[in-house]
Amino acid sequence: MAIAELESPYPLKGVTDSDLQKLTRVLWNWNICSGCQDGPATSCAEPKCSWRVGSTRLRCFFDFYRDVTSYYVPELLPGSRPALRNHDDVLDIIRLLKGNPAKMRSELTEEYFSERPNSNPPPPAADQHRAFNLAVKVMSMVTCSAENQPSDLLELGMQPIQWRADRSLTEFMTQAFPKADVGDLRVIDDAGRTKDVKHAITARKLRKVAGLKFEETDDLRSHLRLDTKTGVIQIFHYTSMLKEHLLTASTPATTNSGVIPRQIALEALDSVQKILFPLDTDSELILRGLVSKNAFDPDSLQYDSTAYRSSSGDEGGSENDITYTYFGSRLLDLYEELEDPTPRGLAEKWLQRKSGARYVMLATLAGVCIAIVLGMLGLAVGIFQAWVSYEAWKHPNGGSND
Repeated sequence: MAIAELESPYPLKGVTDSDLQKLTRVLWNWNICSGCQDGPATSCAEPKCSWRVGSTRLRCFFDFYRDVTSYYVPELLPGSRPALRNHDDVLDIIRLLKGNPAKMRSELTEEYFSERPNSNPPPPAADQHRAFNLAVKVMSMVTCSAENQPSDLLELGMQPIQWRADRSLTEFMTQAFPKADVGDLRVIDDAGRTKDVKHAITARKLRKVAGLKFEETDDLRSHLRLDTKTGVIQIFHYTSMLKEHLLTASTPATTNSGVIPRQIALEALDSVQKILFPLDTDSELILRGLVSKNAFDPDSLQYDSTAYRSSSGDEGGSENDITYTYFGSRLLDLYEELEDPTPRGLAEKWLQRKSGARYVMLATLAGVCIAIVLGMLGLAVGIFQAWVSYEAWKHPNGGSND
């Protein structure tokens, strides 16, 4: 299919239920009954059909897939063929990536486009890179770019991580999510008391004390990232697809499949539902507002995640109480911002309020200034009294010559 034969410059713009069903089978091995595969007019034939149970829950993720694929535009060169002709091509690349997580990107790209039927001549290199970047985005929710490839996302203020040609998908995911040893997230305050960071940084406190705002992101790498200049925390809110990955990644060994590693999915899920927006609190009300006004995933309000956890985690402990080896440093950043907020706006920058240490310094400085003013006033009054006394002594009779 030459580029001139395309009916639209956006070959992936239309997404059918059949396309979405194929996507769920490729990502999570969904078992979909024949009734659902035949079309919406046919009633579901199986009570435990994955599509019947999960399609409504994943509506937000499906909207993301429609959006991210609709913007794909093939390289418009004479005689060239698009790297992605339809949604089946996207799914074929995802299958290839999941099945070969240890192969280098250059090898995977060469293998796919050299062996794909009716793909001669192959698409331009830039278009091939764009196709693989899109597939990685869908399967791992990470925005990436090829080596030395310019990205349109830079104009939007987003910096994709580079997947080099000589690196495998496993190596790329390791680079995208570096580990950091932050201990048990407990700190000692100035009074010598131990504080649990996980209980301190609720959304209500972050909003009320530090004046922070919450913004949704579809890049898992940006989860909990704080922009101190704007006071915005980015939240990866697709809890529905995180839960699906947890169901599929039943063992730590599946973390090399190129999809979302199990530990990362657990940390992202729990940081939203257990730390920032815990159930039955004022913070949950904030989350409800984000769902209704900011298009957060409605599934984030479904707090029961027992079915998605195993009895033992990657470190051998229960997954009901996990450690934060990937997002722990960002949780500490939020705690530090809560304890010592960054001043924003002219008034706050001048006064530097809302911080205990700054407030004490400001109060001390104000006290010193007041003491100086009172001292000067006292000195002036003393001088005036001395002058009045001197005049009274000098002129005991009021200055009369009689």
